[in-house]
Amino acid sequence: MTKVPSKTLQQQFKTTNYVGLAMMASVFLYAVIVLAIDKGYIPYKAQPGANIGTFTNIKYILLVLAILQYFAINFFQKFSFKSVAYLPPGAIITFALCEAVSIYGLVVFFLTGKSNDFFIFMGLSLLYFYLFYPKYANWEKLLDQEYSTNQTT
Repeated sequence: MTKVPSKTLQQQFKTTNYVGLAMMASVFLYAVIVLAIDKGYIPYKAQPGANIGTFTNIKYILLVLAILQYFAINFFQKFSFKSVAYLPPGAIITFALCEAVSIYGLVVFFLTGKSNDFFIFMGLSLLYFYLFYPKYANWEKLLDQEYSTNQTT
């Protein structure tokens, strides 16, 4: 196997970075939507009524799922980032898993009408983006490891 040129790796990282930033920006777009609904600029308001207990249970289930997602992302990255070929798709899947947490918050907001619920999930989502966002130095290190392994075989 030949070594992937550094320029190619840089371009892949750059493209992946743009996708990640766009997905992170969508979390802020969700926040704008939540605030617009909450302030009455968009005519929608959840009416939980008698189902408030059910919606509260759903909120806590999604919160537990969001916390478990941390471990899922960590587990996924350990197995998907073993080869340079899997770096861009693995990073995009990681971004999707990070963004999914904010979508849970959006669902909870639509059910309960409480914007604070959304912002809890948004905070977790942004924390996951921060923790799991790819670093170019790690990509280069993997490239060098893969190249050195192929040179010895």
